[in-house]
Amino acid sequence: STGILFSPLQGTSELFAFSTLPITAPSAILIDHATQRIIYAKTPHLKRAPASTTKILTAIVVLEHLPLGRVITIPAFVENIQPSKAYLKAGEQYRVRDLLRAVLINSSNDAAETLAFMAGGGSRSRFAQLMNRKAKSLGCSRSHFVNSSGLPAKNQYSTVYDLALIMKEAQRYPFLVETLGTRTTVIQSLGGRKITLKNHNKMLWHKDRAVVGKTGWTRKAKYCFVGQIQSKGRQIFVSMLGSHRLWRDLKTLADYQFGLSLLKRSRNHKTVPEKQERVAIQLALRRAGFDPGKIDGVFGPATIRAVKKFQKAN
Repeated sequence: STGILFSPLQGTSELFAFSTLPITAPSAILIDHATQRIIYAKTPHLKRAPASTTKILTAIVVLEHLPLGRVITIPAFVENIQPSKAYLKAGEQYRVRDLLRAVLINSSNDAAETLAFMAGGGSRSRFAQLMNRKAKSLGCSRSHFVNSSGLPAKNQYSTVYDLALIMKEAQRYPFLVETLGTRTTVIQSLGGRKITLKNHNKMLWHKDRAVVGKTGWTRKAKYCFVGQIQSKGRQIFVSMLGSHRLWRDLKTLADYQFGLSLLKRSRNHKTVPEKQERVAIQLALRRAGFDPGKIDGVFGPATIRAVKKFQKAN
């Protein structure tokens, strides 16, 4: 349950540990895009149901197998897929780009399963094999996918670390990044039926915190998110699974990567770590070369200055 700062993405040498940020998610991670350093991690390799964050990998695999302009005919079976959905109708025809927009903006399970069926050569299970092969190639060693939508399924799981790797791969596809950042749009079948899509990511309406990504929710998975935070020229990958308060947790993580959350905690005695944790923080700071003053478990001015210096340096 401890939040830990690590060195480079592939390493796990602990630099500094402190009590968990006030988030409800049991698993979360922040990774700097430029340096590939893990900024914050909480049980990053804990396997959990990924819900609709699965759709980022789905979109990547679809783009590797289907051109955006290809016309797809909606199969009959998708009318029975559980929501969220775009309520596609059997026999309708859409281009791949519009079905991907439905997947990423409206989290449409029927669009995801349609694309999986076509990209898998008429086999949804074959598409799942393609997903797992792609995930493994990206270094996702603790993930296994059974379907393209993220709907509950036995033996379907991932970790925040693996999902961050998948989000990193998504950067190679400008269409995906652009679509994830779209608030609302309209897609149209070749027959002329229009469907309005509204993004489930409420953070797109927060001008001070540009957070682009994919939400997810099921009863078992709780609230999930994978995406990227952009501010002041920095780009941070964020992944979170199992949250009970998605938007509050996401805001806390977005604040933390700019050094705001810990500063707010130090001003509120109700959220300051216990004394033995504060002593551990001071000792860790001293070992790292940042003088916290007297090792007394008191979060005084010297310790706060040391924390700020450490955050700035790292």
